[in-house]
Amino acid sequence: MPKRNRDKSSVQASIRAQRRVTRLPAMSRRAALKGSAAAIALPFLDIMRPLTSIASAAEPVAEKAKRIAFMYIPNGVISHHWHPTEGQPNWLDSQSLKPLEAVRDDVVVINGLNRVYVSGEPHSQAASCWMTSSKPHDRIDGSTAINRTLDQVIARQVGRATPFPSLELSCNSFADNMEPKLFDAISWYGPSHDARSENDPHRVFERLFGDSDHFNRSVLDTVLEDARSLNKQLGTEDRRKLDEYMQSVRAIETRLDHQADSRTNLGKIDFKIPDPVPTNRGEYLRLMGDLMVLAFRTDQTRIVSLMVGPERWETPQLYDGVFEKPVQHHQMTHDKSYDEEVALIDRFHVNQYVYLINRLKEYQDANGSLLDSTYFVLGSGISDGNEHSYENLPMVIAGGSAHGIKTGRQIQCEKDTPLANMWLSLANEMGVELNEFADSNGRISQYTD
Repeated sequence: MPKRNRDKSSVQASIRAQRRVTRLPAMSRRAALKGSAAAIALPFLDIMRPLTSIASAAEPVAEKAKRIAFMYIPNGVISHHWHPTEGQPNWLDSQSLKPLEAVRDDVVVINGLNRVYVSGEPHSQAASCWMTSSKPHDRIDGSTAINRTLDQVIARQVGRATPFPSLELSCNSFADNMEPKLFDAISWYGPSHDARSENDPHRVFERLFGDSDHFNRSVLDTVLEDARSLNKQLGTEDRRKLDEYMQSVRAIETRLDHQADSRTNLGKIDFKIPDPVPTNRGEYLRLMGDLMVLAFRTDQTRIVSLMVGPERWETPQLYDGVFEKPVQHHQMTHDKSYDEEVALIDRFHVNQYVYLINRLKEYQDANGSLLDSTYFVLGSGISDGNEHSYENLPMVIAGGSAHGIKTGRQIQCEKDTPLANMWLSLANEMGVELNEFADSNGRISQYTD
């Protein structure tokens, strides 16, 4: 018998033997734990492999799931601190992108992508039209080109495979709710119909795993009773995976409880943060990002957008480890004397991005790490907040190596390359058959080839 067939038969025999002992059929990954008020999508376990599709170690057991996430920076960046100087030998040798050195083999930095600015308020077009499917001058939503955005175009096809077609998250803890939704939405189902983002980590957790207010115990306490009986019937590796998964969910829930408890010790502050959102910007971003990773890991969704914050809002924010007191990001971007300080905020955002890249790398599924199967975009719809420039937009993409993307490099696009070319390329990578998107005039072949 050829070695490949012997390996395949050996794996099949092993799993059959395990199922004879446990009397378990092949289990669905989306199996709900019986008797629980919450249904949790389990991590990929060996016992979930159908016997008819068991393959050798060299063959994937299932189609590689594709995921995509968008992390949006408001108010642009300090361009001369973000983009490497022309001719620099080190493509990450810029002040703002320096944290990417820790994950340089996992990222692609893309320079030279532009958008078309249409007369009007520049910030209202920055976030809301960043991923729009309309051409810039198609003012189908009043004064803007707002239409179905890239994430929702992808969700219409890819989103059918998961409980949530897409997940919209925001770290908007601002107290002055004076700006319209144009400044606080990057995801749109269509004109005048935004995919409303969730900025409360408690509500995100409950949306994914059930409303814990209905229980006297933790959500996980409720499901663990059933998980214990399941755990006894699994092999050693499956038990390890299930235990690791339960611990990761528990860790996030514990952090949420800690955030609520710690607020009693904050003392008097001179600006308001809506309860129970963390006052610490880094912790807030990491917590929402961890929920994104958890949603990917449990296959609750494969499409996520995460706004670092809204455009143009003015409540001072505390950037831990950067400044000793809260500062106003948007206001600082309009004063050139604060360029160095704003560049530190840009670097702060890149640091949070790096944290989430590493989180995606930690978790393995049937086909490698979550990062390998994820296109994780960091960018902004405006390049320079002071000049309101739409040229040479900041753009970094991590991951995608499981689908043939070559990472660890920089791409310099030709002059006047539309941002929509990047969106078209990513839509195609996600399996959406489009020949054009918004004002695209081609694909970013350097990225996909």
